[in-house]
Amino acid sequence: MDCPSPLLKTVMGTSGIVPSSVHLRSSPLSVTTNLSDEEDRISALPDHILIDILERVDDLRTVVQASTLSRRWAHLPRSLSYLCIQIADFLPRDPSRRKHWKVNQGMTAYPAAVRSLLKQSPSCNRVIKYLDLVFYLKDPYMAYIGHAVGDVVKHGNTDFLQFVIYSEVQDPSYEQCVMFGQRFMSFVQACPVAFIWITRLILQNITFGDREVSTVLDACRKLELLSLDLCVCVIDPVTSEETVLTIDAPDSSLLALSITTCAYARIDLIQVPKLEMLLYTNWNGANPPFRFGKVPCLGRISLSCAALHWQNPFALSHFLPNTTTLTKMHLDFADQMIWIKPEGPKHLSTTFSNLRDVNLYNIFYECDLNWTMFVLEAAPSLSNFRLKLSCHPCERNRCEDCAEKVNVVWDHASPDFEHHRLSLLQMVGFAVDEKLMKYIRLVMKRAVGLRRICLLDQRPCAECDAMNNAQPPSPMRWRFPADEDEKKLIRQQLVDGFSSSVEISIG
Repeated sequence: MDCPSPLLKTVMGTSGIVPSSVHLRSSPLSVTTNLSDEEDRISALPDHILIDILERVDDLRTVVQASTLSRRWAHLPRSLSYLCIQIADFLPRDPSRRKHWKVNQGMTAYPAAVRSLLKQSPSCNRVIKYLDLVFYLKDPYMAYIGHAVGDVVKHGNTDFLQFVIYSEVQDPSYEQCVMFGQRFMSFVQACPVAFIWITRLILQNITFGDREVSTVLDACRKLELLSLDLCVCVIDPVTSEETVLTIDAPDSSLLALSITTCAYARIDLIQVPKLEMLLYTNWNGANPPFRFGKVPCLGRISLSCAALHWQNPFALSHFLPNTTTLTKMHLDFADQMIWIKPEGPKHLSTTFSNLRDVNLYNIFYECDLNWTMFVLEAAPSLSNFRLKLSCHPCERNRCEDCAEKVNVVWDHASPDFEHHRLSLLQMVGFAVDEKLMKYIRLVMKRAVGLRRICLLDQRPCAECDAMNNAQPPSPMRWRFPADEDEKKLIRQQLVDGFSSSVEISIG
């Protein structure tokens, strides 16, 4: 798992977050339309240079406007190898007109634009390598889109095909989500060629029936990323309980699965043999949110959730698959209760044997940090250990169903344990606090090969600032070193008694 595929690198970026859409190129281009033929020196350039210029534009309207400069430019939009066609390009520019805009208006024009832009230019034997389509899940327009795409990708020359499909209703009911699910499955069945070649699929507000996700993966043989946002599971008609989402796709090419704010009792990954990256944000079922079957390639996992009062902390050893491929783990507690239990290394030594990067983010400030040492004990190959602390008087991410914040106590660490691989300890949200100073010294004592400690201030919070401006500052104000003398004193306190030459950066 050291070298993820190019698609995974695109998905993860630098933060590990899956974006809602991707533009391969985004350099701006200013197109003027008042040049005469004599003044238009750009048009004298050969086609391949003009095409390269247009492919750097991320605004479809600008591309179309450029084609109206002269007859010389007219064929260029149908010569592009990289195309991103978004329904937003069909919105009125005037905000007052946009208020009265209807989905049908944009989706009436959208298929015609897709067909026109995908149509082969007689003077250019082009190959469409990258095709990104963003549109609404609206009949009867989807079939026209799917067939137009199928006619292009059936030749096998398209490397990247993405559908980002929005629901036509902003806050749909359960019944509407069920209807959207049925509509989407009909779309898949009606346009099999397009879905055979699709590589990324991003869906919103859809309810899948039993095993329908597996059916989609069987139809989408080349699908590498599946992203589900605000999707709802089927509700049991007898018990009215949310059901389990089952994914069983032994022949799937799926590399990355992203789930955001979806209502599932649990997700069972029965067989997803090539899955490398898993992201789940804001689940509302019981813990743990997943059950793993055959997922032998899982290398990166990211979980983010503000724990609810019915979600009990769980042990990672009861959750993670029995695999040695895991290299990166990101856990975000959203300033609320810590929803994992620390445990001894014997329970996690196999799964954590190749773990090299761990991020434990948004730990509420009052929580003791010594419990995090269980990760170091269980992960002998860990190189980078990043913590982010949060102190928010505004109670960011707090809701009436949130679980109570309880301090995590862990006193089972081996007294003679040493870690030899850890290179970086980073703490965002550092304050001049005795508890934190003791914790950092504890890590320094255990991580005998530690090279660098990076201590950073808490990031600004507009809500907290608004509260503090409206009333006297909270006594729990963040105190960060303001000058070099104080930073120097902190460094001296941290290294006192250590022979190590660890580099400590503050700021």
